[in-house]
Amino acid sequence: MTHTEASLLGIAVTVVLDLWVLRTRLLTRKAFWVSYAIVLFFQTLTNEWLTSRGVFVYGEEAILGWRIGHAPVEDFLFGFSLVAQSMIWWVWWGRRGVQADPGPGPRPIVTRLATRRPR
Repeated sequence: MTHTEASLLGIAVTVVLDLWVLRTRLLTRKAFWVSYAIVLFFQTLTNEWLTSRGVFVYGEEAILGWRIGHAPVEDFLFGFSLVAQSMIWWVWWGRRGVQADPGPGPRPIVTRLATRRPR
């Protein structure tokens, strides 16, 4: 399987997982796309740094040949799947009450304010 095929398969699995299997519908939210734009900015910097220095070298037969900077476009497709699935699973597990009880350490300010007793 080429890098292109794996990346496209990752996109398809991510969309199906979000919209029809887990039904988080994260990909339909503006907040997702705004946060993904931030991730994409840093992914672009990181990919440029790694590929321009030869840390990652791609065989031309395994990619489309389109590049953004030095990085093949497939890196961005794969990165989208990776980031989106991380967030999709996070939302899905959160809705099921995974780690409903906070762990050790200070409570978040929102929790402290919500449980504050009126004077």
